[in-house]
Amino acid sequence: MNKFYLFSKKSCGPCALVDKYMNSIKDERTSLLEKVDLEDFSDTPIPQENLDLASKYGVTATPVLVITDYDGVKLEEKVGGMQITQNIRKLFDQYA
Repeated sequence: MNKFYLFSKKSCGPCALVDKYMNSIKDERTSLLEKVDLEDFSDTPIPQENLDLASKYGVTATPVLVITDYDGVKLEEKVGGMQITQNIRKLFDQYA
C-alpha cells in the first residue's frame, strides 16, 4: 500500500488551510494522510523520526505532500497548499 505523508507546521498558514480543507471534504481517504509535524517554533523538539523523513524526501518547507510506495520510494510530491488541495482527490484516485 502506498503512503501519503503530509509535512506541516502548526505555525504555517498554508498548512492550516490544508488541514481545514481535509477536514471539510467528505472523503474517507483523508484518513490515509500521515501528518509529519516539523514545528520549530515550540518548546518541544521536532521528533528525530520526523526530521529523518523530511531529510529522506528532501522536504525543506511546508506544506508538502509526499506519496511513496510500500518500500518508501517517492512516487509523487506536491508542494504548497494550493497544489495539495487542488490535486488531493486525483492523487487518492491514482495512488490509494
